Amino acid sequence: MRLSLASKISIAIVGVLALAMLSSIVAIASAYRFEEIQRTLVADNLESMQAAEELEIALLEQRGFVSSYILDQGNKTWLQQLDHHRQAFDDWLIRARDAARSDDEHAILDRLEEVHQTYGEKRDEVVALYDAGQEVHARQVLLRDVARLYQEAFDLCEEFIAVNQKLVDTSTANVRHQVEQITVIVATVLLVTVAIGCALLWLFFRGVILPLQRIAADVRSAAGDERGSSGDARTDELRELGHYVQLLMTDVAETRSDLKHSRTQLAHADKLAAVGKLAASVAHEIRNPLTSIKMWLFSLRRNVGQDEEVRKKFDIVSDEIARLDSIVRNFLEFSRPPQLNLESRPVGQVIEKTVELVRHRLEDQKIIIERTDQSELPPVTADVEQLQQVFLNLINNAIDAMPAGGEVRIACSRSHHGGREMVAVRFADTGTGIPQDVQERIFEPFFTTKAEGTGLGLCIAASVMARHNGLLELESSSAQGTQWIVWLPTAESSSERVDRMRGWDDASSSLEQE
Repeated sequence: MRLSLASKISIAIVGVLALAMLSSIVAIASAYRFEEIQRTLVADNLESMQAAEELEIALLEQRGFVSSYILDQGNKTWLQQLDHHRQAFDDWLIRARDAARSDDEHAILDRLEEVHQTYGEKRDEVVALYDAGQEVHARQVLLRDVARLYQEAFDLCEEFIAVNQKLVDTSTANVRHQVEQITVIVATVLLVTVAIGCALLWLFFRGVILPLQRIAADVRSAAGDERGSSGDARTDELRELGHYVQLLMTDVAETRSDLKHSRTQLAHADKLAAVGKLAASVAHEIRNPLTSIKMWLFSLRRNVGQDEEVRKKFDIVSDEIARLDSIVRNFLEFSRPPQLNLESRPVGQVIEKTVELVRHRLEDQKIIIERTDQSELPPVTADVEQLQQVFLNLINNAIDAMPAGGEVRIACSRSHHGGREMVAVRFADTGTGIPQDVQERIFEPFFTTKAEGTGLGLCIAASVMARHNGLLELESSSAQGTQWIVWLPTAESSSERVDRMRGWDDASSSLEQE
């Protein structure tokens, strides 16, 4: 039975995967085994070796204190130091017994303990003789018996270290033998994997690469003049085919994204057009009588005289009329957005002018402005006044959210959004944040949570950014503050932006004509 190319490649891939899994299992098992061996070496040998070395050091540190006691005419300080080192030797002897693993080690430690005990008794005898006035006899015992016992104890320490070293060498040899066995197993699996991999490579080249090369040649031939005009001299057919496929996928993705964006804009434009007609009509009907009221109020105020109470009431009515006039202007601005007056400007200059406009409010409410600009930011092409209106709206909202003072952080950076190079301007405050149920409606016309708001500020700001081919987004909001981000295309992509803005202006003009 003849196997198809797919079956052959599948069998080879399964074989390689099986061997890879086997190699992985062996490697993992080896890692655990090595870890166990290392733990055994450390637990069984290192502690015992350390105890042996410290035991010998503790013995060496006891030497000479009795001689110094005699030479220093019975200074008790030397005996106190000797007792300290003798106790250290006893402690290390206990630890050495706990770490010992063989009968030879225990036998050596038993003899060492006896010799050290005798060694200590002889030193005590020397001290007693010296204190009794028998200095000559004390020196004889010191030079004969004490020196011999010290040497015998030292030899036992060396023997104990040698036994430990022998055990370490034996453990190391066992580890080396196990490593050699594992190396043979891994090398065998590796050779088999390489053999099957070569077979898989041959099948892949014959059944996949060659046909793809023919397809790439056909694609290159079909590209013809377009490839020649671009000057692309690719020699890797697979990469060239992938390049054409990637271009096709990019075009499809961009088309889908543009279509989705266009549908969203169309739906939003229809809604804004209906609301805009209503807003323009209502604003026009209100503005005419409002103008008459202002004129009659001015005339009446002149005839009031000096009655202070009446003047206060006239001032209240005048302020309310001014507020109504501001609302009417917002309605008209929403329904008939002005034409864009584009110019290339650094975005930092626009921010500085905007901050100056609200400097008095910031100082009155004890709010600090913190600026962070990335170096070498590209300029943006925008209508400075309308962009300033967007920034002013965001800063004013931040001020309203911090009645007890706080901080507004403004950061500019170069970034990418939607496949385009843009300048991102972030506005972050330390205010109370926006509730979750409100966040979904913040861009709706006439929706507001403020007692005296019109609900058009963010809607107009979002519209301005859309006409600039940019975007206004609520990046985050919590009880610790809110952060907005304004996306502005750089001046390098101004041609595309201008075309898009002309479309917005044409739509606005047609809306005004209606």
